[in-house]
Amino acid sequence: MPSFLLVLLSSLASAQDCDAAQLAQETAEATPVGSARAFVQLANCDAAQAKAIAAETLPRLLGGDDANQAAVMAIRVGAAEPVSAWMGGLEADERARTVRALGEACNESVEVQTFFVERAEKLGDKFWSDRWYRALTTCRVPAVQEILSAELDKGLVDDPLRFFAVLETYARSAGGTAVPRLETLALATEDAEAQANIIAAFADAARVGTPEGIDAAAAGAATETIRKLAPSLQTKAVEQARMTLLALGDEPGSDNMAAIRYKAADRGGESFIWGAVANETATCKNGKLQQRIHVAQVKERGNTWPDQLEDKVSGSADVAWELTLAEKCKGTGEVKWVLSGAPFGDDEAFNTWADKAVEDLSDEAAKTVVLKKDPLQI
Repeated sequence: MPSFLLVLLSSLASAQDCDAAQLAQETAEATPVGSARAFVQLANCDAAQAKAIAAETLPRLLGGDDANQAAVMAIRVGAAEPVSAWMGGLEADERARTVRALGEACNESVEVQTFFVERAEKLGDKFWSDRWYRALTTCRVPAVQEILSAELDKGLVDDPLRFFAVLETYARSAGGTAVPRLETLALATEDAEAQANIIAAFADAARVGTPEGIDAAAAGAATETIRKLAPSLQTKAVEQARMTLLALGDEPGSDNMAAIRYKAADRGGESFIWGAVANETATCKNGKLQQRIHVAQVKERGNTWPDQLEDKVSGSADVAWELTLAEKCKGTGEVKWVLSGAPFGDDEAFNTWADKAVEDLSDEAAKTVVLKKDPLQI
């Protein structure tokens, strides 16, 4: 629970027994920290009196957690303007912390929600350039989502980075209800960078990485939408779709994005050919160096990414191939893999790659044998 809520709940518990006059006096006479704490208690004791002295109290407060709690309470009792004036005099980092504290209170306070909406109207572009909106990720109410959505309507022409940041905030605020909007945005652009950021925002809409954990319903809608969008996405966005689907818990869908990423190399029916070379070297008992180079095509069904290839290939080769050179010559050795970075469009491309790989690996061994193997199926 945010610290300011703990303070407010504690104050509420004793509100019935409070002495408003005494608290008002403490607010006026205490140190800046003490004044802030007394003001929070007063606001819970007598909202009208707290509102009446807010304009003279806020200017005395120094930036910090206690002052931020006082600012939240001032807004809640109807003294938003003194808070605005006080925040205008803070250093940028202090103001950012105050905005963050207000963001934590936003979801539970209509007054704070109204404050943010009014700040967006009054500050105009400064609301966005000063990144006030970043505090709204946990403010999940329609009024806030509307101002975020309206900013997205401006598009990414002038400031793409800001657009992407607002998009993330909007998705986290709107949750599962953001999924249709994200789909529309993805279909409206052919820009790879924009598509990639939009696809990433599906994870934000599902609340991935938040303290409350992933929203299963939103994650389901997001994975379904990403799978539907994938064939129309640019390469960078497809690669992002792989990562987003994995974050959403859809590992099969994540792997299957490879078929779309490498669709130019599809040999029909989602059949893909990669290249694998196992370079087996051994220093034998007699001190001589021997080498065997195993070469094969690797066949798979479009659910493999380059960084997954070695684990799959080595596992399959352990069964199909004899990588026992060191054992046979009673020596020591190792096996190193050389794998293609992408599937091949035809056999000629594979052969060219394989010949170059063998040439690069050929060592000054007493004996080098090149073994062309049957294709491995993974």
